[in-house]
Amino acid sequence: MEKIKNDDLMRGMCWGLSIFFLAAAVGTAVYGGDWEQVYKGFVRIIGSPSALITDYFKVGGLSATLFNAGLCTFACCCIVRILKCRLSSSFFASYILLLAHCFYGMNLLNIWPCFIGVALYYHHIKKNIRDYIHIAIFSMAFAPLISELLFRYPLGDKFVAGEIQITAAGIILAGVFGLMAGFVLPGMLEGASRMHKGYNLYNGGLAFGLVGGFIYAFLYKTMGLTSEGPVELVNPLYDGTGDQYIIFWNVMFGIILISTFIAGYILNGRQLKNYDRLLSETGHRTNYAQTYGMPLCMINFGLYGLMILLYMDAVFLLTDGVAFTGPTVGAMFAALTFAVIGQHPKNTWSIFGGYVFLYIIVAVVCALQGRPVPWTLSTQGYINGVAFATGLAPIAGRYGWKAGIAAGAVSAALCTSTGAFHGGFMIFNGGFTAGITALIMVSVLEHHYPHMEVNI
Repeated sequence: MEKIKNDDLMRGMCWGLSIFFLAAAVGTAVYGGDWEQVYKGFVRIIGSPSALITDYFKVGGLSATLFNAGLCTFACCCIVRILKCRLSSSFFASYILLLAHCFYGMNLLNIWPCFIGVALYYHHIKKNIRDYIHIAIFSMAFAPLISELLFRYPLGDKFVAGEIQITAAGIILAGVFGLMAGFVLPGMLEGASRMHKGYNLYNGGLAFGLVGGFIYAFLYKTMGLTSEGPVELVNPLYDGTGDQYIIFWNVMFGIILISTFIAGYILNGRQLKNYDRLLSETGHRTNYAQTYGMPLCMINFGLYGLMILLYMDAVFLLTDGVAFTGPTVGAMFAALTFAVIGQHPKNTWSIFGGYVFLYIIVAVVCALQGRPVPWTLSTQGYINGVAFATGLAPIAGRYGWKAGIAAGAVSAALCTSTGAFHGGFMIFNGGFTAGITALIMVSVLEHHYPHMEVNI
């Protein structure tokens, strides 16, 4: 009975978030008084290559981006409904990660080739896609590459930003890659988990990053071509908003997080019973939904999310950088991906602390050398980096907060360099960074603490 209840609550949260963003798109369009801009912005979004980090607020505008997020996740919910999938914690994580990247990199056009490729793979090996729907959704990580293959790669210098220019060659390239992805990515996911021993919750990041590195090397380095990177399109509304939607997104996240917490609190008997037990979990190979039930997970989702929001607001206030851009909003949701599996405030705060710790060291060294600090905690790459670094929660959970700070600092040192490996065409770059960090940290920690070594 508990499994049915969890299933229903996950389904309700997913449908609720999709409808919420569709309604928000309508609301902002009405407020802005320009319905045509929603359509034009959405066309620009789906017609543009989306390599890291492509800000959909800048490409298509606020309303169009909200519409894209609502539409993509709504389509996902419809597929799950049609296939009669039994929802799991893994599916919920894949849904939140899809939602996160609908603000930068994923759109209604570029998410399907890899999804179809994975579905065909499981059909080929005579397994039901209903049991692996989360893997199909995770495979959408290569959405930026699909857009590149559809639009810019076949056209070269003839490509025009913001115009949908699909060629036969682009369709063939995207189709071939989607099919290839289906036959490669599922196996890579299993292999990556063995590599980092479960210490990186964003398992797909490491797996897909390695595949992405090979593809990028072949398409560009081997062929002697240059990758152009993200498309830059000027959006007057975005550029004219000095605070970059700080009030708007605090209200939006406040509604989502507080309402989720209240719902979980009511469903948990109007109490926080067992939340202390959940906070004592290491996050290593755990499933909070199965162990404690979704009501407590909803409480965790709300409280953990508010902690992340507080961190974001603090770095926006105290340091110079960006605010709530599309990638920042995506990072907020990305940090919540595994709130029902392995993340909670206690095993993630030290990860954030690691980023702060490294920033202080860099600031002191730069001051002693008399040169400016090259980045801040609100630099876009570091905002997205810390969101995915929370996937290292099992390290802090098992080895303590000091290890968590070290993991965060290592991740911060790497986060703006790893995208070059795959050319920005694999959107789980933060998960890839966390995976590399886990490989480094786990080897060192297990050497010094052999009694805690995990046997595969």
